[in-house]
Parts: sequence; C-alpha cells; structure tokens
Amino acid sequence: FHSLSAAFGLNSGETLHQFCGMPPKSKVQVLVDLGLTSFKNGDSDKAISFFEQALALAEAEPQHELLASVLMNLAVAKGVGGDMGESATLLERALAAQEEQLGPSHPDLRETLQNLIVVNTKLGQTEKAVAYMQRAGEIEDAVKKAAVSDKIDQLEGAEPKIVEVQK
Repeated sequence: FHSLSAAFGLNSGETLHQFCGMPPKSKVQVLVDLGLTSFKNGDSDKAISFFEQALALAEAEPQHELLASVLMNLAVAKGVGGDMGESATLLERALAAQEEQLGPSHPDLRETLQNLIVVNTKLGQTEKAVAYMQRAGEIEDAVKKAAVSDKIDQLEGAEPKIVEVQK
C-alpha cells in the first residue's frame, strides 16, 4: 500500500472520521476515553492523570460541554482512590456546572446528587448527605409528575375507539 489513506480508499486530505461521516473526537473526549479505559482496567492513578489533563483543557473553554462529565469521572476515580474530600469538592463543581448548563432541577443532576450522598456519608457529613438526598427526591418527584402529566395529555388528545363486540 502506498499509504494508509489509499488502503482505506480515502481522498487526499480526507480523514477516516470524515470518510465514515463521524465528527472527530476532541482532545478532551480522547483523554476522557483513555481515562475510562484505564479506570476499567483497574489503573486509577493513570485514569486520574488522563482525567486531570482533560479537566485542564475543558476548563480552558468557558462552559465546555464535557466539563461536568470530566469532573464527575475525576471525582469517582479520586473517591475510589480514597480521597473522599477531593471527590466531594469535584462533585460539587460538577453539580454547579450541570446546574449552569441544564438548570437546577434537570433529571441528569440526580446521578451527581447520588454520588454526593455517598461521598458525604463516607465523610461523616450526614446533614449534607441528607440535603442532597432531599434534593434528589424533589427532582425525582418532578420527573414522575411530568411523566404523569404527559400521559394525561396523551389520553386527553386521543380519540376514543369503538370496539365491535362479536356475538
């Protein structure tokens, strides 16, 4: 083969991502992927290193779309490594980033709140854990109410169906 591009049938200057119709991954996403792979393979220190590099890049851009995810992943890795204090700080930052991006009562905040409950419980900060638990419960209740409301709207908009009874 003259080149890898030729082997894949790519036009001059075309990347494999472009050829496949996929957007290229950002450096932040690549570092997160490497961190997740390292974490899954049991190498927390390596995962933390990748997540910290991703965090530095994500923080360089205002409101980076992956900031909350990077903070969450780093918090979990730090927590597994035994650094619960740092884990709590990172989770609180992740929650603030999610609130800014999604709003204060978005369902996606529940996972972060649940992690904060666990970490604060392990730190012996029961009052904080209970406050996060109450907030997660309020969001869960709002999600359930919205689902019921949507179902009622669907039923109200539905046409009644006549069913023939065969004798």
